[in-house]
Amino acid sequence: MDSVALNKLDRLFWLGRYIERTLIEIEIMQQVYDQCIDGPAFDYAGFCENLEIPNVYADSDDFIKRFLFDRNDPYSVITNLNCAYDNAIVLRESISSASLSYIQMAVNLMDAAANGVAPMLELQSVTDMLYAFRGCSDDSILETSSRYTLKCGSSVERIDMYVRLNYHLENLDREFSRLNHRLQRTPLRRDGNKLMLLLGLAPNPDPKNNRKILLDCVEGLFIDV
Repeated sequence: MDSVALNKLDRLFWLGRYIERTLIEIEIMQQVYDQCIDGPAFDYAGFCENLEIPNVYADSDDFIKRFLFDRNDPYSVITNLNCAYDNAIVLRESISSASLSYIQMAVNLMDAAANGVAPMLELQSVTDMLYAFRGCSDDSILETSSRYTLKCGSSVERIDMYVRLNYHLENLDREFSRLNHRLQRTPLRRDGNKLMLLLGLAPNPDPKNNRKILLDCVEGLFIDV
């Protein structure tokens, strides 16, 4: 496979990951926001530890604001969304201008949320635009390999985040099945040993005891990305 094709697949894969990461993190932060209003402070230190990102936040309020909207924080939600947009710009010909426009609108809404009086309401609109992107891109991307590479990125990110954060574990079996289905339709090269181990764990992943193995398999599954 030539370098141009590999670069395209790499960007599609990471576009899928960044979109999914943004969606999951917004969903979690909406829950965190409600929790901090009605109950005890959020354990942001534990959250950072699970994601393996530095805890540079002063308190829960600082964490919520900066993790959502700080462009200088390489791990923030807004940074992940901008990374998705950067990949989408390069992929305009593959994903269509219509699909790209939904990500652009999500970026604009994210900026509005950062400066608005009701940020969680604006964040719901960001989520709506990203789901609209997903539907539009699924219809617009004509190449099966490209479409499923994007979806593989989404599946990998879901499994990674679910395992790291002990989140939506009831959906892990379904996501393993989706990933296995999508793998058959993408030309990305896989590490055969990691794939066999991952599929062996899929029926009973047991994230509590197999966390390190699962994360290692998921993160090292693809050779080209």
